[in-house]
Amino acid sequence: MANLFAAAALLCAAAVFVGIGVSTPLLLIAAAALIGAAAVFGARPAWVLLTLLGVVVAFLIAPDGISAAIKAAGGNPVRFFRSYTFWVEIAIAVLLIAVFVTAARRRGPTLSHAALEAAEDLDRGCSAIGKVAAFLFIPMMLVIFYDVSQRKIIEFSSAFIDSGFYFSSTKLQELEWHLHGVLFMLCLGFAYVRDAHVRIELVRDRMPPRLRVWLELAGITLFLLPYCVIIAKLGYTFAERAWSTSEVSAAQTGLSHRWVIKSTLPIGFVILGAAGVAAMLKCIVYLFGPPELKQSSGEYAGTHHADLPDEVAVRGPITD
Repeated sequence: MANLFAAAALLCAAAVFVGIGVSTPLLLIAAAALIGAAAVFGARPAWVLLTLLGVVVAFLIAPDGISAAIKAAGGNPVRFFRSYTFWVEIAIAVLLIAVFVTAARRRGPTLSHAALEAAEDLDRGCSAIGKVAAFLFIPMMLVIFYDVSQRKIIEFSSAFIDSGFYFSSTKLQELEWHLHGVLFMLCLGFAYVRDAHVRIELVRDRMPPRLRVWLELAGITLFLLPYCVIIAKLGYTFAERAWSTSEVSAAQTGLSHRWVIKSTLPIGFVILGAAGVAAMLKCIVYLFGPPELKQSSGEYAGTHHADLPDEVAVRGPITD
């Protein structure tokens, strides 16, 4: 039942953009109430966190959301955000943490168990998106194969251009990098979950396990999450401008609807941010949680080099 409250809140946030004849303030108030109920009644913390994030985003970007509230109070939204963007972001972060902790405490049996459950849920979500996106490799490969093949066919017979099987090479080339871009952006979080990104292993793997986890936590908090927030914000503006101006390819025979590919930029970094939150929760549980959770939360305490003495040869859980 508690998870249904979170799902209903997410539907309210989605209804803000779809338009169902209900005012945005009422939908957002209903969503906030449902999120509160979900947190109190023990919904999965990851559900509560992602739903609240969706509601906050809806409140920020909806035409009759925060901008309308500022205007109603006699303020200027543009001037407000120029002056107080940093503090608004801090307030949002505090709100997300407070609601997440409330949901985790209600979920139990301990805060650490609930946090580890949330990390596993986020990992599963990022992995599922990445695995589905990975299948884009197949159409991308087929498009490349067809583009190259038709060029060779045209060399032998230019009449192929007048057939129904000919497609503009510009369209095909743009479709190739569109598919590659979507594949790359949607797999960023999956790559972090699988620890497929580059590490300076020569230094890291000679550190004690707890220091490795502290280094991971510091990197997530100081670099990864702030970077994801910045790129998601700029990426949204990037895609929104393409939508509002009906941007198309600069080439006369290129693809239209450029906003589609540009929208994957903020989406991809939101997914990467979710993977970063999952890793952060594991690090916190490893450092401050009960001893029985060390094994399951010690993912970032392991080593990568097989030739290091007295260390685990493969990546995996480890306790100090």
